Amino acid sequence: MIKNIAIVGMILVLTACGSKKAAVENSDETMTPKESKDVVLGKSQAISYKSLGNGVASISLELYENNTFLFDFKSIPQPESNEKPARISEKGTYTSDGNWKTLYFKNPKFSVDAIFDQNYAGSADFNVIDDKSVKINTSKNSLNIWGVVCEKQ
Repeated sequence: MIKNIAIVGMILVLTACGSKKAAVENSDETMTPKESKDVVLGKSQAISYKSLGNGVASISLELYENNTFLFDFKSIPQPESNEKPARISEKGTYTSDGNWKTLYFKNPKFSVDAIFDQNYAGSADFNVIDDKSVKINTSKNSLNIWGVVCEKQ
């Protein structure tokens, strides 16, 4: 019961955050066809995170054994709004340092800092390095991405 109340509270807070919505609003397509060919995803997943049921966004982050990743994001507009869902599908590469993986987004057309918001996680979860990369702790069973809990699969 408390978990449900916390999720509803988080949804209300996120819907009030206009700055985050603006950070992903214009990202209908994040890569040109040429850029997406540069990153060839592996055949088997090494680590995967998926969002729990919520009214804010559907999010997945899949890391593959060949040090590539796929990040998918689709916002869920509120029923009373006329907004269209923001979509991000981004491939990239990552490096490993123990349980820490540094994700390198090729040319993101979204704010990495807004998607991986430090207000919803501590430095033990992830650290935004710059406008194209973020370091995540894969020893955690969940990550807060855009304020949405994503569980390790």
